[in-house]
Amino acid sequence: MRLTFKMVECFKTVMAVGTVTAAAEVLCTSQPAVSRSINQLETVVGIRLFDRVKGRLVPTAHAHALLADVDKAFRGLDYLERAGASLKSFQNGNISVVCAPAFSHGFIADVAASFLSKHNDVSLTIDTQMSWSISELIDEQKFDLGIAAYEVTSHGATCEPFCAPREVCVMSSDHPMANRSIIDPGDLEGVSSIFLSDRDPYRRRLDRVFEAAGIRRHLVIETPNTSTACAMAARGCGIAVVNPLTALDYIEQGLAMRRFSAGESFHSTLLRAKHRPTSPLIEMFVAELKSARDNGLARAEAYLSA
Repeated sequence: MRLTFKMVECFKTVMAVGTVTAAAEVLCTSQPAVSRSINQLETVVGIRLFDRVKGRLVPTAHAHALLADVDKAFRGLDYLERAGASLKSFQNGNISVVCAPAFSHGFIADVAASFLSKHNDVSLTIDTQMSWSISELIDEQKFDLGIAAYEVTSHGATCEPFCAPREVCVMSSDHPMANRSIIDPGDLEGVSSIFLSDRDPYRRRLDRVFEAAGIRRHLVIETPNTSTACAMAARGCGIAVVNPLTALDYIEQGLAMRRFSAGESFHSTLLRAKHRPTSPLIEMFVAELKSARDNGLARAEAYLSA
């Protein structure tokens, strides 16, 4: 004879309510069925769990010792039941995201805050890497999602364009250029400027624009990070050309954002790992990303138009 769930359930119920009759009522079964299960349990475990005293079952010391382990087992079952309910409604899990520095501050923080307010049993893993390494990390299936700041491809991911807003000029709100609604390349002749790293594709693309026009800017700071460039510009260090989504994070810190007539599109890519476990949670998070993107682009356009 093997141990069955019914035997254990009858034992636990008798220990809880005190009598076989009451246990039978709780379990919606007959008194003989409960008594039979108790007898079978004693046979399986090989010890006497109850003394029979005047028709009543009196738990032995062995019964109390066994009850502690039975309670642990039932707590495990309760946990599995809750876990199953969570999985059914897709409220539990982890989502891992790696994003370029351009998205790693206010943008991804807004997405995380909004998503977690709706799915408080989900945990997020968020990392920041340079765009060239993001496709490698997704290829290796180390993250569920990636947002790269360029147009990238990946053998281990599906890739789709994420956004492509035109670049803007940013400076401190008291900078002389802040009085203009549109800035032309010629306006930046000799002006103190904050450059991205010379290895950055957007920096090289921008250099070609100024070189073709014969315009020389005055380099004061060089940084690989657009967030750093915005922070420096807000503090009056110079003018930078960046994407508007990153610039939005610094408007309240004294940054002014203006249209740049030679600004080209800032392309970004959303990557989804092909071979990691799939879940509707991923789709929900992607929807949150796109909602934040659309909201950010609308806010940037409203600011520039004002």
